[in-house]
Amino acid sequence: MRRMSLALLGAALVAGACTSGSDLPDPSIVSVEPATLLVNAKDASLTVRFDARYGVAVDYGKETASDRTMSGRIWLDDTEATVTHFDPEGVAIATVPKGLGAGSHALRLRLDDGREDVKKDALDLVPPGHGQEETDADAGVLVETDAGSVEPQGDGGSPADGGPLPGDPILKGDITGYGFEPIEGARMSREAFSITVRAEGPRAPHFNGSLEVSSSRGKVKPLKIGPCENGVCTATVTVDASAGTVQLTVMDGYGTTGTSNTFTLDAPP
Repeated sequence: MRRMSLALLGAALVAGACTSGSDLPDPSIVSVEPATLLVNAKDASLTVRFDARYGVAVDYGKETASDRTMSGRIWLDDTEATVTHFDPEGVAIATVPKGLGAGSHALRLRLDDGREDVKKDALDLVPPGHGQEETDADAGVLVETDAGSVEPQGDGGSPADGGPLPGDPILKGDITGYGFEPIEGARMSREAFSITVRAEGPRAPHFNGSLEVSSSRGKVKPLKIGPCENGVCTATVTVDASAGTVQLTVMDGYGTTGTSNTFTLDAPP
């Protein structure tokens, strides 16, 4: 009776136990999340959910049944991604390769027995500032489109309307710099404090974009602040560095920068 039970188990798990991968159906990609990311977003990863069947080996002499431990690989178009987690039950996590351009990309999942599935238009990569919600503290590499479209648009307005409106894209030259409100007194390493940065230039009140933040020493978090409101960016940051003097710098998508006053950073107690 026990031997018969094992035989029934093998038949129930996969019809025709001990079959090769070529005798089993190809896997099926169920979903890819997220479906949209920023181009070259830092440490971006995808969760791929899939259905797959596997062969089961049944040893009737030893009255045992075992399934093969499977793994898999993932490509976006022709570029292989690094798989950081693979669960044969149907979940794989992979890091998005750098260097993929904006647009739609196909995702290919291949099991180690050679079976595979391809999902066309699985991932859309968009430049920053083109409708993608920025949820990461860094939100990826800052490019010109963070400060508005780089498509030729004249001066953002016409002589008849008296110039650009607040909602018109910020173009290169509209912002000439950024000024920090003074950071007064000593700050503690790794303890949060507030900064306020104001856009400068002919369209400073229209600036509602984001800014990259860097520190003259150590590490600053978050690496990106914003969106600003009417040219004013207020944020809470931390600096992780040894005791000494520090300056913070912000930069927009066109490379326009602003630097804070030099302030003292104390070591934590």
